[in-house]
Amino acid sequence: MPERFPPLRKFAPPKKMAALWVEMDEEALHMVDGAFGMSDGVANVRREYREQGGRKFFKIYVAPGCLNEALEVLQRLREFVPLGEIIVEHEAD
Repeated sequence: MPERFPPLRKFAPPKKMAALWVEMDEEALHMVDGAFGMSDGVANVRREYREQGGRKFFKIYVAPGCLNEALEVLQRLREFVPLGEIIVEHEAD
């Protein structure tokens, strides 16, 4: 069977996105979600969370190439809501 989209081979594969796990409570999550909702596709805040040692970490997917911008936004948000540790994970495409 012939390849369906041979011209697409000339494009580089997409960059990998990052996932952040941010320590915060549900109230802070609403503020963080609102801040990223106003940005143009920088990050997507999820309601997915994991608990580690009694602390709750919520997941934020960050668009390729936007990790520094997302971290800067979170740093600025610390003036308004309590944010704890931030763990950066790199995800597959």
